[in-house]
Amino acid sequence: MPDVFVAKKKSTKSKPKIKPLADQKPTANPLTAFVTKPKKIRFETQDKKEKIILLLRRHPITNISWCFRVAVMILLPRIIVAVIPFDFLPVRYQLFTVIGWYFLIFAYGFERFLSWLFNVSIITDERIIDIDFPTILYRDLSETKIDKIQDITIKTGGYFRSIFNFGDVLIQTSGTVPEICFEAVPRPERVSKILNEMLYQEEKEKLEGRVR
Repeated sequence: MPDVFVAKKKSTKSKPKIKPLADQKPTANPLTAFVTKPKKIRFETQDKKEKIILLLRRHPITNISWCFRVAVMILLPRIIVAVIPFDFLPVRYQLFTVIGWYFLIFAYGFERFLSWLFNVSIITDERIIDIDFPTILYRDLSETKIDKIQDITIKTGGYFRSIFNFGDVLIQTSGTVPEICFEAVPRPERVSKILNEMLYQEEKEKLEGRVR
């Protein structure tokens, strides 16, 4: 007769720790906002043996505001002409004005696209880097080693952010840069898990004496 008062022995084998990116293939399209293990992307200060684990951009939905402005600017000349006729101007001046206007629209849209494309946050196997271009001619670069991370906070408040699953990842560090912010990045919970996994791996390498 089985003894119902004896607890079953628990297995001493611990479950294997699953790495967030262990089974995930590299992202084929490097122009997305959530790029895992990019193969053909390098940054200026990257070491030869340093590997990019994750490259992040702002969620594509954040581009809606400037795309809407571009659409309005494209339609604006037709609206103005419908209200105020410009027949008193020579055809040549009308043509130059229209060409100049649409050139400005293209320049504005192209600048906003480049800003989205090159303002990136990078997680490597050694450090985290945040690259911001306030303007085309200026660049702000913040970076810190993985082992300098002290705290990771996720901010996803708001109905809009909850629907499209994006938010800010705030990283407190003990380095020269006290805080690094990954702004409006997709899947912030997964980003946090990857950072925690990288921090765990870094601590493990220190204990095993495998730190570069």
